[in-house]
Amino acid sequence: MIQWDAGVYVIVSWLRDKFFRRVSLMVTDDLGSYADFDVVRVKNGKKEEITQPIATEVPCTIVVSGSEVATIMCTPTYLREFATGYLYTSGMLNSANEVTEFYCDTTRWRLDIETSSKIDLSLLGKRVYTSGCGQGVMYSNIIMLSSRHPLKSDFSVDKGFLSKCMKWFLTCSQLYKETHGVHTADLSLGGKLPQFCVDDIGRHNAVDKIIGHSLMNAVDFSKSMLICTGRISSDILHKVKRSGIPIVLSRGTTTHQTILMARQMGVTVIGFARGGSFIIYSHSGRITFEYECKK
Repeated sequence: MIQWDAGVYVIVSWLRDKFFRRVSLMVTDDLGSYADFDVVRVKNGKKEEITQPIATEVPCTIVVSGSEVATIMCTPTYLREFATGYLYTSGMLNSANEVTEFYCDTTRWRLDIETSSKIDLSLLGKRVYTSGCGQGVMYSNIIMLSSRHPLKSDFSVDKGFLSKCMKWFLTCSQLYKETHGVHTADLSLGGKLPQFCVDDIGRHNAVDKIIGHSLMNAVDFSKSMLICTGRISSDILHKVKRSGIPIVLSRGTTTHQTILMARQMGVTVIGFARGGSFIIYSHSGRITFEYECKK
């Protein structure tokens, strides 16, 4: 049996942590977005045994400089993007470049993050728990900060483009086609169709992932439109406002608080986007109707 000297053990542990922190940046998430299960399906009164892909779900704990920030149930993909987006929309990061190290422990589903500047964890002092898949968390000082200055943007899109985006959006997620158990989010840039989408069991997480991915690719949010599934609740709106995204589009509906806040914040909220129809709840001036004008 090997006898470990205390000093040697500390050095080996330090080397192990430093090594795996660096290598982990190249490692993809292990579990994946779905798992196959043998199930019994009953259809038209008949029973049959089939293999069904089911969306995966894990409790990810975000830890910054050794301090636990939050534990959130999520789909174990794009976890660096998720952590970056979550910390940014929560007001604890100002850019993706502030993340200097990222390590994902897939045994405990712990995301360890180091940042270039010290994060003020007092931002976590008071939490307001809002509606959503699992637990949507927003911080009171970010709410006040977001409401203080309305978003100024001259970005606009044509109504026909909204329909094109939604048509693309409803077919972009292979995971949703297979499982019907996830939410999806993507970002349209500069009035062009999106090129990338992300999925998660939680709609808040999907939004954090696409925002995190965009931050890591230095996207200009001022000329963008967020497209997402599910209800546009006030916590989704705050993530949008924090990022400086002027327009959010969903196939779902919204809440009265979202409408009231969006009108104050200067964000265009569009819901019930189905076919060529939709409802604009706030700041309709960003949606143009050039086709009708030409007629």
